[in-house]
Amino acid sequence: MHLHASQSGHPQQNSRRPRVLIVGGSMGGLCAGLALHCIGCDVEIFERASYQEITLTPGGVQSRGAGLIVQMEINRFLAEHNITTAQALGVTSWKRQYITGDGTIIWEESTPQLMTSWDILYRQLRKVFPEERYHQGNNVIGFEQNDDCVVVHFEDEREEKCDLLIGADGIDSTIRQQLILNAMPQYAGYVAWRGLIDENVLSSDVAKFFADKFTFFNGPSMQALCYLVPGPNGELDEGKRRLNWLWYFNVPDGEQLNAVMTNHQGQLRKFFMPQGEVRQEVVQQMRVLAKTYLPEIFQYLFELTEKPFIQPIYDLSVPRMVFGRVCLIGDAAFVVRPHTAAGTSKAVTNAIELAQELQESGGDVIGALEKWEPIQLAMGNYLKALGITLGNRSRLGHPLRGIQNSS
Repeated sequence: MHLHASQSGHPQQNSRRPRVLIVGGSMGGLCAGLALHCIGCDVEIFERASYQEITLTPGGVQSRGAGLIVQMEINRFLAEHNITTAQALGVTSWKRQYITGDGTIIWEESTPQLMTSWDILYRQLRKVFPEERYHQGNNVIGFEQNDDCVVVHFEDEREEKCDLLIGADGIDSTIRQQLILNAMPQYAGYVAWRGLIDENVLSSDVAKFFADKFTFFNGPSMQALCYLVPGPNGELDEGKRRLNWLWYFNVPDGEQLNAVMTNHQGQLRKFFMPQGEVRQEVVQQMRVLAKTYLPEIFQYLFELTEKPFIQPIYDLSVPRMVFGRVCLIGDAAFVVRPHTAAGTSKAVTNAIELAQELQESGGDVIGALEKWEPIQLAMGNYLKALGITLGNRSRLGHPLRGIQNSS
């Protein structure tokens, strides 16, 4: 596909092919890379993590298997790029059920939703992006720009020039920190304990209770939920899938949060505690609290999980997403709470609409970014506000019926 088409529908062959560098090779970076590559841009992705860090270490893709809800934007993107079908990507949850502390079902409703996991979606995107254009172990430390180009600086002292630089490097974005000094993630006062359990290790009664359902428990100042996602290699057959569970629990900022987020090697993790790094004494403390606060069936899930992981909940917004020839997308710009189930679809939308504007502009980067920014800012601010509202409601124990919340 070419960058610009005339009114007659025939591509204009004289459109210049913009060179685009994307910093960050996770979900947002991959989606932007695919969308821009599809319209003919010269795109390269630079990911700071090495291949070994992404695929083999405790923080790598294998352990980022947290569940997520496949929203319409993701489905459309996968279909348009012939990546996969919705049916092959996830497990359908046909209804929601809400339970009380004694495990009694107090509410049920029919809400079909497709559930997948971070690792499955990442691998689907990764395998279709050109291998030679995805560079791992490349740490970007800064950039400078003028009217004509952006010069990107790497840790190994290399430089790369481009027409457009996209910061897709997440909540701790190096690109954002150079652009906006005071846009810092704000801790929301609670964390999500998360876990994945192979379906075949569940007792038959528990497996039956959770099968094909999105299950919620709303307790005092907390919420727990779970649903099925594909197996580690995308398996969808009964008995080969995984149960994804999540428990929102209040942890005051400061010493208590630091204690929870200090791993077994004494390293303080700020934004994510990977599988295998949570200190055993912290896990044991939470197992005791689970017996106090959670229904027995959720206690059972916690006990079965050998390596839980922890996601502190943060809010982040930026006043601008465009700075000359540089823009921010995904979590580098807005971090929205998982209650919205919109973090991934937000990044996908940023990518799709950026490609559309760049194509319609015939490769005019500045003009495309000026048209792209207002709608993306409005979406980010809306989702941030929605996440705060849903998070406050869930922590107060109010059921969030009829809302596609919590991933």
